[in-house]
Amino acid sequence: MVELNWRDYLVMVSFVASIAGLVLLGDNRNSPPTDDRTLSEEILIKMSFTYWIVYCISFFGLKLHLPEDSWLLLSLKLTTVLSYLLTASSILSLPLQRMAVRRVED
Repeated sequence: MVELNWRDYLVMVSFVASIAGLVLLGDNRNSPPTDDRTLSEEILIKMSFTYWIVYCISFFGLKLHLPEDSWLLLSLKLTTVLSYLLTASSILSLPLQRMAVRRVED
């Protein structure tokens, strides 16, 4: 049996919250975005949620008891790192994109 600590529970809650966020963002299919800025913001937020879901899945995949020299373990580690970095870059690019749009409007 796998022991879970506070970080594991936090990742579980954030996994459920990311799925809920994607469901809420995907709910407005009938109303298209009004402009390119809104569309790009929605895409960046959806990317952040999606990358975080991939991180959570690979994080819990690392909890499985796999042999140390297994290719599956190495691919899970790489997926975890890449999805974490992609999540961070998506989150950081959202305010940068807003600043760029404001600068173009001015």
